[in-house]
Amino acid sequence: MKKILFLIPAFLLAFQISKAQTEKGTQTLGVNLNFSYQKSDNLSINPSDHSTQTLLDKHTLFGVAPTYSYFIANKLDAGATLGYDYQKFDNSDQSYPQKRRQHDYSASVFLRKYFMYNDKFGIRTGPYLTYARYDSKDTYPISASINDNISKSDSYVTGVNLGLVYYPSKCLGVAVTLADVSYNHNKTNNGANGHGTSDNVNFNFISNNLGLSVFYVFGTK
Repeated sequence: MKKILFLIPAFLLAFQISKAQTEKGTQTLGVNLNFSYQKSDNLSINPSDHSTQTLLDKHTLFGVAPTYSYFIANKLDAGATLGYDYQKFDNSDQSYPQKRRQHDYSASVFLRKYFMYNDKFGIRTGPYLTYARYDSKDTYPISASINDNISKSDSYVTGVNLGLVYYPSKCLGVAVTLADVSYNHNKTNNGANGHGTSDNVNFNFISNNLGLSVFYVFGTK
């Protein structure tokens, strides 16, 4: 198994003219870019005739998510995030190859309270609400095209997260999420393969699913 995972936080240039990064009127602007690539190369042996075949799976993901927030009061900001991910999966199984192409769209709103130890370091926590739409298409060779399928899912997520925030300079902020608890309601339509709903409660604490962000602050008096 070979796996390469890159998380590339990128941000847009802005300016800062205030004494404190979390005072009323401050704004933040940034964008997170995500790229991941996974490759699996396995040798399969049929015990009945000892025939072999190589199974090669590839999964690629690219995502972009611009984020904006505004401090509506000292140490309290509200904001929104828009996200788009494109995923590509290829399964080279010689008897049943499969290709999947998926487009993910999301929009989130959030409210965060900051508890600063000083002007540079603190924690932030607050609720968020996210809507996501997943559109995927599975295709197979002509001989198995009856299995081609289009799937659509709508996901509604509400939760609270907790993170650390650090300001290495007046115009630059860095944040890392430590914990997240959420409720997810998901509706899936798999076309000819059926449909269904699911409800999940999740809790993550310092896991690989949590993220790092870098941003600039600007716009205070």
